[in-house]
Amino acid sequence: MINLGNEVVKEIVNTLVASDSDSRLLYLQSINNESGEGTQNSRAIQKWDYRYNNILKVAKNFGLKYIKLGRGKLWEAILIQGPENEIYVFFSKTNLNRIIRRGKHNHYLRLLNLFNQDLDELKPLSQQLALPVYNEEVEKKDDWKMQAREMLHMMETDPSKVIVFAFDTSFVSIVKAFAFNTKHELVWEEDFSELIDVNYHSVLKDDNVEPAIRESSNINNTKEEKKRIVKLKG
Repeated sequence: MINLGNEVVKEIVNTLVASDSDSRLLYLQSINNESGEGTQNSRAIQKWDYRYNNILKVAKNFGLKYIKLGRGKLWEAILIQGPENEIYVFFSKTNLNRIIRRGKHNHYLRLLNLFNQDLDELKPLSQQLALPVYNEEVEKKDDWKMQAREMLHMMETDPSKVIVFAFDTSFVSIVKAFAFNTKHELVWEEDFSELIDVNYHSVLKDDNVEPAIRESSNINNTKEEKKRIVKLKG
């Protein structure tokens, strides 16, 4: 289903769950809130800007095209265009669930799903992850698809398919990929969590464990020399 190499997928997966303490500190400094006691209304946007900009770098590093998708004045999403004209979009699992429960009919994920007509032949996997279908949406399907084309004005042709990467870092970091048909039913999913690199020092810090410090052989040799000197003096 995914036409990206394993190395590309691994980079995307780790980019989605990565956090950067330095960028966090710079953000707090920029809003005069280094103590963290003040307000941080733009914190979520800052995190996504960091994430999207890294996704953009992944695309450029692997020679892939990317699309900047403007959603009003306050939000701009980054999408990756794959080698076979497929589109990859990125959400937190929380946001994806929110779209599933009460997303608007013209949300960009719903519009992009209309390009997955080749997936309509696949049997739906779960109704729990199915996006609701509105009567108005069925009646105006061609209009919505035209709106989706206008949204992706940078692409010369329609996407071959649209894949969603969703991540969750609330407890154990998880990254999965999903595909929906044009009825917004889940027809494919794959768990890529095994590609997440374990941050050894981060894990120890979270568990309040100090990393073990191994003494070098030079230190041990010095100790042995001191013992010998003491014995000779005796």
